[in-house]
Amino acid sequence: MQKMVWILMLFAQIAGAKVLSASYEVSFGIFQTMGTADARFELNDDQTYKIRVEARTTGLAKALSNNRIEVYESVGTVKNGKLIPSSYMKIRKNNSKKNVKLYTFDHINRIVWKEVSETKEGKEHKDKDQNEYYAQEDILSLFFNLKNYTNLRQNQAFYAIGGNKTDGRIDVVFPKNKELVSIKKVLEKDDGDFLKVILNDRIFESANGELFINLNNEGLCEKAVLADVLLFGDIVGKRVR
Repeated sequence: MQKMVWILMLFAQIAGAKVLSASYEVSFGIFQTMGTADARFELNDDQTYKIRVEARTTGLAKALSNNRIEVYESVGTVKNGKLIPSSYMKIRKNNSKKNVKLYTFDHINRIVWKEVSETKEGKEHKDKDQNEYYAQEDILSLFFNLKNYTNLRQNQAFYAIGGNKTDGRIDVVFPKNKELVSIKKVLEKDDGDFLKVILNDRIFESANGELFINLNNEGLCEKAVLADVLLFGDIVGKRVR
């Protein structure tokens, strides 16, 4: 379940909608659906926004993870079509404990504050400190803003809160030629846009966390694959609604 939500982030690239929602199922190799996720984007009349992704384990994964749920939420303002976050929150919980990380952006002083709250057996512990690095965006606002950065179809490195633990780096690659053909084969898709997103982090024992992503003509993520994980094959995220 951990970081499964990365597979689902690109749902937010559609522009102009005040409310946008999508649902996904995630499967792992030889196993059936191991989790589901609901994603929602809201744009208010005062040009504030809210993005929320809630991912839940199901079936055997739910039992093994003690009913694990993860919530990711970005809140901020929209200026010139770009999302500027004021806060980013990550909640991870199961039947026995809850961990909340709240990041607050101070863009003027180029500081991000991190507040961590952990509740276990009815006891809560809080800690607040400056985050290890500053970034203008979090992972949710970044993927919505990609449309502003990638119009030239150039491979680029980005930095976002919630990305790589060291500096937040995320690489976006536009595959071409043989690599594009290979990614289309893995995704079993021919239409739409194709991206390779490198998270620069180990996810489910994948070396760099490379995601292959297919976007439809509206900018919605239709399917994403984290390939060759452990001994079981691929982790696949597929849009169902």
